Amino acid sequence: MTDYAYAGEILRVDLSSGKTWGEKFEAADRRKWVGGAGLGAKILWEEVPPDVGWDHPENRLVLATGPLAGLPVWGTGGLTVVTRGAMTNGATNTQANGFFGANLKYCGYDAIVFQGESPDWVYLHIRDDGVELRDASELLGKDTWETQQSLEKTLNLSGHNLSVYSIGPAGENLVRFAAIQGDYGHVASKNGCGTVMGKKKVKAVAIERGTKGVAAAHPKALFAAADDIAHSLQTDPSTRGLYLYGTLGGVRNLQGMGALPIRNYTTNVWPEEVETQKWEANGLREGFDHRGHQCSACGMHHCHMQVISSGPYKGQVVDEPEYEGWSGAGWTIGATDPQQVTWMNTQLDRACVDVNEFGWLCGWVMECQQKGYITDQDLGFRLEWGDIDGANRLLEMICKREGMGDLLAEGTKLAAEKLGGEAQDCAIYTEVNNSPRGHDHRSRWEEMIDTCTGSGGTMDTAPPVFPTDYGLPARVHPQDAEEVPKHVGGLRGRRAYEDSLGACVFTTRAPMDVLCRSIQAATGWDVDKDEAMQTGRRINALMRAFNLRCGIGPEVEKPSRRYGSTPVDGPIAGVSIMDQWEKMLDIWYETAGYDRETGRPKPELLRELDLEDVAEALWGANV
Repeated sequence: MTDYAYAGEILRVDLSSGKTWGEKFEAADRRKWVGGAGLGAKILWEEVPPDVGWDHPENRLVLATGPLAGLPVWGTGGLTVVTRGAMTNGATNTQANGFFGANLKYCGYDAIVFQGESPDWVYLHIRDDGVELRDASELLGKDTWETQQSLEKTLNLSGHNLSVYSIGPAGENLVRFAAIQGDYGHVASKNGCGTVMGKKKVKAVAIERGTKGVAAAHPKALFAAADDIAHSLQTDPSTRGLYLYGTLGGVRNLQGMGALPIRNYTTNVWPEEVETQKWEANGLREGFDHRGHQCSACGMHHCHMQVISSGPYKGQVVDEPEYEGWSGAGWTIGATDPQQVTWMNTQLDRACVDVNEFGWLCGWVMECQQKGYITDQDLGFRLEWGDIDGANRLLEMICKREGMGDLLAEGTKLAAEKLGGEAQDCAIYTEVNNSPRGHDHRSRWEEMIDTCTGSGGTMDTAPPVFPTDYGLPARVHPQDAEEVPKHVGGLRGRRAYEDSLGACVFTTRAPMDVLCRSIQAATGWDVDKDEAMQTGRRINALMRAFNLRCGIGPEVEKPSRRYGSTPVDGPIAGVSIMDQWEKMLDIWYETAGYDRETGRPKPELLRELDLEDVAEALWGANV
């Protein structure tokens, strides 16, 4: 039987013994779990018991792709990382793109599963059937760009012919919010997945572009569906800006609604001296020389490389930030010079930490110094709002765990709890230790409730995509305490399904019927939008069940004091989400089909999702 859209094999790597082997990815599991997030959730549930924490050798680190990877649909080089993460000590689901997913499929694999812990630093090299753990001692101390350049030289390959995903100094030194970065600027950032990779002493994965190819069940239909997805992205008013500029438009748009996080949530007002036009999407492109750096099979106009044209970093090549780079390396820490912000964003990519978590951490330190909660002597220097050189110095301290950097390397929540008192009151985090995305969620209530209830280290639902596909209104008021949780709970599942396809979530922002046509053509399945949502809900329910088994329950589904605070100025001054919080949780739980008291997916939902074994594990055999 032809493995349409799949390589049909999972690569297992036992780091403790150095052994590697292939394992069949069964057809029934493909339909039930698809790939990516779904396959990873299945492996976590079956192979990582509660006593195997994030730093235990038997934790699994899953690097997976899905059925669209390597096929001619835009943005199909997708990588999904699933593990028990270092921030929450629970499930992780985080994505990156570039060429990883396509190259992996062309070498004959749908996923890599790391287990055990290497006695020495290694990197994994894959070239078709050749799989080898190689000595990585000469790569230690290198940042992610230097690591890729070194391996390109060693292997005499570059561009799409070699995909390298690695950790930087942060991952080597087990900084709690370390990420995994690849192909110059693509980052799987959430829940300390790079910390897990560092604990296993894996410096990098280098995959040469293989020769095996990927077959589609209905090639002509696939090309037609791909064209329809591209047309939708280029012409639909909700996605055309994304097609032209990536997420650059978010800076100005979010500022207008009070959702741009400015100086650690201390204000929602744009400084008078800031040139508004400079922060429009087209304005952020001005002043830089650009070249395209698209992902596999993609026609989106983002992921550029650019050259800094002025200031102390003039002439340096950097990757153009997406919105969250402009936020975490910029507005959150009071930096308003695009030339400096784009440089700092690349420093974070090269060191390989989550740009959102760094923004909350650095902004917190800046505010605490301003208010005297952290002294110059505590930190070792003075760090003021907007000080990019100082922010980079802080980054280096964190990556090396030097001085106060050792505490800060634990992330915002743990560092703030250690200091306590008024310093803790300034810190932005969730009680479960999911890192909020780079917005002011006091204005975007759907993202705050999604972050606090999310089971994968970040949001599970994310901003609504074509909600009318599932009978929901096209949009709701962002501070409506009844409609917002209905929207978030009602769309729960779509994002998990997309995260299992091996495609970028930017390029799956199409009507679900159109997206399903691409899956039908690729796999030969008769999948429709209802099955897609059911599959996504299954994945979400299993990740939640995994977290519950790990001791992560509804008692931590709330924001920190500053994260849930009431804005003091700007468009939503005086509007409090916490006045509505319990009501919103009640509605979200009812809509999602979860038990409000225990946090568990209800038995009838689990049975509906074909998760009878999970229902028995959570509720007992007689329920």
